[in-house]
Amino acid sequence: MARDDEKLHIVIFPWLAFGHIIPNLELAKHIAQKGHKVSFVSTTRNIERLPKPPPNLASLITYVKLPLPKVDNLPENAEATADVPYDVVQYLKIVDSVSDNDSGTSDTYRLGASIENCDLVAVRGCTELEPEWFQVLRDIYRKPVLPVGQLPSSGFNGGDENENDTWRGIKEWLDKQAHGRVVYVAFGSEAKPGQEEVNEIALGLEKSELPFFWVLRVRRGASDTERTKGRGVVWRGWAPQLKILGHGSVGGFLSHSGWTSVVEAVQNETPLVLLTFLADQGINARVLEERKIGYPVPRDKLNGSFTSDSVARSVRLVVLDDGGRVYRDNIKEVKDLFLNNQRQQKYIHQLLCHLRSRSHPKKGERVFRD
Repeated sequence: MARDDEKLHIVIFPWLAFGHIIPNLELAKHIAQKGHKVSFVSTTRNIERLPKPPPNLASLITYVKLPLPKVDNLPENAEATADVPYDVVQYLKIVDSVSDNDSGTSDTYRLGASIENCDLVAVRGCTELEPEWFQVLRDIYRKPVLPVGQLPSSGFNGGDENENDTWRGIKEWLDKQAHGRVVYVAFGSEAKPGQEEVNEIALGLEKSELPFFWVLRVRRGASDTERTKGRGVVWRGWAPQLKILGHGSVGGFLSHSGWTSVVEAVQNETPLVLLTFLADQGINARVLEERKIGYPVPRDKLNGSFTSDSVARSVRLVVLDDGGRVYRDNIKEVKDLFLNNQRQQKYIHQLLCHLRSRSHPKKGERVFRD
């Protein structure tokens, strides 16, 4: 039997998307705060883009750079999903497709094999918010499924000068806007809208008559984003999302429903307008819609398309209209489910207890896979 005071050395190797890397880094911090060592593994360029660990944890969290081998069809220096178009992500081996890719093995098969060959599944989430889904996973996987909490972003950094300069420029624009009226628009690193979708979003923002800050990472051709100049900002590079959402001028978040973005919206009590594109985003949006935490942009039931009018109405509903007050109120009410530190520490304690029980596996027993 493992002792309660036994110190562990844990390796964390997240998928190559910053929506996965950052919450896993938060998990590493929580583990290190309990006195355990963590080796945090990613590719060289991804590690170099990460914030430094807090000084009090620097001796316990070690960044391990794993050089990415040269891969055909993968551009040079592309080491995360943010670096490539979605159709190139397969060369980073993303787990979101049921079809075979150029490797000859579907990503769904990889996921299934990983589940089959692990002893424990740790899931970002909390049973207080979605107890039924944890039970579903336990029934399907037939092994322990543990919540590790929502892992809200702490925003620690190494004081990068470029990051500070970026934020100063953004803050200067936000400071000039009316309180609670700016729509922040961002769709994560993997959801990249097509040209027609970009046009509809841009026209919708124009019709809403609200100021906006839109992080559009991938350059498209000439589009209706040009028409919105003067009332909004189309930002082409990385942006400090947590700081933007925390600014008093921001009154709504048009989001793809990626869970890191959802958690950061709840952290800052910013109501959500949901526009999903791929993977688990639709399921996330359904959970949020059922609890009136976010409002989904209506789509055509036959072809899944959306219009600029639906974007405009949705944004105004959540940010301004009396009918959207429920979303503005509920985002505040659920905050304790996402940010309760006592509950978060309970989840980390349970995880570490399970890991200790497997730190000396019996003959034939498989060790934990993160």
